[in-house]
Amino acid sequence: MKLYRMELYKLCHRKIVIISAFFMFVIQMLFCAMKVSEEWTCVDGVLYNGYEAIEKNRQITEEFQGVLTDEKVNAIVEKYGFPQEVAQNYGNYRDGNYLNVFVAEHLSDGFFHGWNEGEYRIATRTYPIANTELGAARELTGQEIVLEYTNGCSVFADMLNGGTVLSSILILFMASVLFAGERQTKMIPLLFTSKEGRKKDIYMKIAAVFTVTVCIWSVMVLSCFILCGAIYGFDGLDSLVGMTKITLGLLAKSWSVSIWTVRHFLAVVMFRSFISVIMLCATTIYISARCRSSFHAVYIALMFWGLPLLLWFILPDFGIKILIYATPLYQGMCDTIFDISGIWPMLAQIGVAWSFFCVVIAGFKYKKQQTE
Repeated sequence: MKLYRMELYKLCHRKIVIISAFFMFVIQMLFCAMKVSEEWTCVDGVLYNGYEAIEKNRQITEEFQGVLTDEKVNAIVEKYGFPQEVAQNYGNYRDGNYLNVFVAEHLSDGFFHGWNEGEYRIATRTYPIANTELGAARELTGQEIVLEYTNGCSVFADMLNGGTVLSSILILFMASVLFAGERQTKMIPLLFTSKEGRKKDIYMKIAAVFTVTVCIWSVMVLSCFILCGAIYGFDGLDSLVGMTKITLGLLAKSWSVSIWTVRHFLAVVMFRSFISVIMLCATTIYISARCRSSFHAVYIALMFWGLPLLLWFILPDFGIKILIYATPLYQGMCDTIFDISGIWPMLAQIGVAWSFFCVVIAGFKYKKQQTE
């Protein structure tokens, strides 16, 4: 246990790790603040912005939340009307709120794709739920459509995206010195002749780096959850993904994912985010075991992590590209689930198998370093 604690200290006490963790938290806070500032709502002719808009949208949604019915839709239109004003560079209807914009987009003859003429149409009437995509989703899933305030879920997904990237960078810098750092400082002969022995030393190093990786990821997810919950509330988990800002409409990207509940969607993307950081950690361990200096380990690990983004634009065939979705970078992207909704479990299994392979090979390689 003493060796394990020592390895934890060696990984976490470095200034670059502490500074990176601090900046990761600050960036997440700033991103959340930016998302809050982007929300607006217009209720009874009064325009609200930022946190006030969030509170107002949550308040007006409480009256109609629950199973969505045609009566509720008509009541929303009767109380708030259809949004009418389109302002350039504003992103949506200037005089809309969460409820009447939702009705205009999903249950009316209106649409909004942009602020230029012909890219939007002001709604004039509603359609019965059964005659819309929401009705088709209800028939296919066998579940009622639930209306809730979902903007917090959308922000959480965005923060998870960014948080996974930031966590990956921190994990990469931390794990790259695991073995390479000992080799660079010529500590291997001393460690391998110690009372603990080389075998236990390897086990404790790997256990420590995975412990820190899991802690970094858990703190990141927990901070996103607490921030979004405190500001936006915890509603929206029972709504469909296609009803949220996570995707633009039920059929915009993938019908199969769009009819998932938000609860299901977030569980899947969080699991894939976890797989991505575990894969990156395991791969960096392997790279560290083969490199003679921490600099080379960091450089190669960064190349491995970012290379799939370049390959995506170079490779011509989607069938070949599908394996890119199994890499740490793409496993951590929430939006990629829309492209691989049917095979994401297989890609996750590939990630687990790859991680196991990297750790085992890294252990064997590190054991041989005393004689090299």
